[in-house]
Amino acid sequence: MNPVQTLVDALRRIDGSSFDPVKEAWIDAAEKRYPGMPEDLRDLYHQLGYGRIGNSRYMIHAMVAPGDIYDEETADSLRGVIVVGDDFAGTCEAYDAAHGWVFGSIGSDGRFERNDKCRSLVEFLLQWYGDKAGG
Repeated sequence: MNPVQTLVDALRRIDGSSFDPVKEAWIDAAEKRYPGMPEDLRDLYHQLGYGRIGNSRYMIHAMVAPGDIYDEETADSLRGVIVVGDDFAGTCEAYDAAHGWVFGSIGSDGRFERNDKCRSLVEFLLQWYGDKAGG
């Protein structure tokens, strides 16, 4: 089974989760605005959508601009970064689309830092929730 399907199966088993579909037109528009979107992110949006994992354990975002979350100064420093997840504890997962779609996190200090252990949101979420795939 591919990693995206494994993750989707695992997340659907977690009580309290709620996901909304992402429309194909939205994905196509996002790919035009941000060329080079990682295939596994696109597949995750196709197969699962976006939404809440468990009762507010984690939120998968449908690609949010930093200006929609952070103050103007912080958002300016994150130009080219796209937020894709939120742990509800001060850290958001994101991609630096301006520099080759590097995956990382934005900490409570508002700085983006590359994740050296995971190359994508799918890998990151599999580390946290992949054990749920077995049932």
